[in-house]
Amino acid sequence: MTHGPARSQRALTRLLTEGHSPEAIDQLLREHQVPLVDGPTCTFLWRGEADWVGVEHRMLGVPIPLPLRRLKGTDLWHASVELPRGARVQYRLLVRHGEHTESMNDPLNPRVVGDPVGSQSVLEADGYITPDWTLPDPAAVSGELVDLRLPSKALRREAHVTLYLPARRRRDRRMPLLVVHDGGDFLRFSSMATVLDNLMHRRLVDDCVVAFTHPGDRLREYGASAAHSRFLTKELVPQIEGSLQLRGDPRGRVLMGASFGGVAALAAAVRAPGFYGALLLESPSLRFTEAATPATFGDVFEPVVRFVNSVRASPKKVTERIFLTFGAFEPLAVPDRAMAAVLERMCDELRLVEAFDGHNWINWRDRLLGGLGWLFPGDARLIYPG
Repeated sequence: MTHGPARSQRALTRLLTEGHSPEAIDQLLREHQVPLVDGPTCTFLWRGEADWVGVEHRMLGVPIPLPLRRLKGTDLWHASVELPRGARVQYRLLVRHGEHTESMNDPLNPRVVGDPVGSQSVLEADGYITPDWTLPDPAAVSGELVDLRLPSKALRREAHVTLYLPARRRRDRRMPLLVVHDGGDFLRFSSMATVLDNLMHRRLVDDCVVAFTHPGDRLREYGASAAHSRFLTKELVPQIEGSLQLRGDPRGRVLMGASFGGVAALAAAVRAPGFYGALLLESPSLRFTEAATPATFGDVFEPVVRFVNSVRASPKKVTERIFLTFGAFEPLAVPDRAMAAVLERMCDELRLVEAFDGHNWINWRDRLLGGLGWLFPGDARLIYPG
């Protein structure tokens, strides 16, 4: 059984100050969810023999890794952090025995999420709730997913695209187009097909066709590559708009991307001003350097830094609206905050949402209603948080 968060923290306090027998520790772990949450205080726990234990995370302002302290005379380790209401953190534990350190998911916490490089445990602070529109809804009719293979002269390869065709399609109505970078990952790790089904079913987002692109050499193609921009603007969008008879005007075209995909979306808009009506940028990797400061981000980021530096030096309007979101806990929060003023000069209207989360697919999933609901408003006319 589980008790309220305040009781869980009080139980730990009693354990630390009044007595910590193995039976008391067993009871604490049996009765309470780990990590322990009491308002803003969140406490990581680990039980076992080790020379050192820490939390591997990406929370700015918290030591990385965060070391756990061993409760004297026991095999229980603990460390607490203060988090804002509604925060969410992905983490792993580092456990060292001698010279060997193992990275693992938290064995006391069943909440785990996957990403392209593995899996992580999840801490949900007080007030975080998984949006109901991210979960399968039996009442929502699923859209159709169609895989396409398109020869691309710009990319010099066959391009793989997965099309999402909404359940409601009328021949007398031309729909807009959303192009999503890292499409396979958004479908797998952000449940984006389910999200689209639900948001369109509830009319929170207008019906639209979605092109999920799959990169080849991702870091090269998405790193502000001119070839990738040509692929989007000269090949992919015209072909889809022509074959499906979509709107075919700037307001009917939106580019979306996360991390390096956000760089690719912005770069394509810069190279084709006015062609795209809006951008949805999630934690874009907009790294830049100040004057006379050498780049320190590595070879992969060199073309990105050159591109972002050029945009900062001479920002020009390239689109009507930009939705920018990032996690307050991620390192990219610093450059993305600094870029907000630049992006504001590159569009008619900028909307910025800073979430208490990190650089991950669930954060980007949870921001989809805020972004898509603003860029493709449905008929519900309700106000939802971003």
